[in-house]
Amino acid sequence: MKKFVFSMQKVLDLREFERKQAEAELGRALAEETKIQQTLEMVAQQRVSSIAAADKMSDLHELYNINQYFALLDQRKEQLLRNLAQAKIVTEQKRDAMREAMKKCKVLEQLKETRRAAWKKAALKEEEITIDDIVTSRFEKVN
Repeated sequence: MKKFVFSMQKVLDLREFERKQAEAELGRALAEETKIQQTLEMVAQQRVSSIAAADKMSDLHELYNINQYFALLDQRKEQLLRNLAQAKIVTEQKRDAMREAMKKCKVLEQLKETRRAAWKKAALKEEEITIDDIVTSRFEKVN
């Protein structure tokens, strides 16, 4: 029996490679987004600890410095929020690219399975015909 060969296997392999690349890019985008989120949490923790320290301060110079530090933290938070918004946009673009790559792969995989099923059906029919021919030839030799 002849082996099944999918004529578009190279295209399927290329699409699988593209899908894996899209997954890797999405992973990098998600990692960047997570990194920014963690930095935001760190800024929030620094602000909370600074507030606790400011409650214990009585020197005007120290209070002025802590107020400046709060302004710096606010600026950093705003910049991180802008970066996070941009990262989310990039992540969504990468997610869409991955969905598209997965869709292309799935179409080719379904085509491959359809052709494999047709090949198997034809192979079974050919085998059945061969067996019938063998049985018929043996029966004719006996008679």
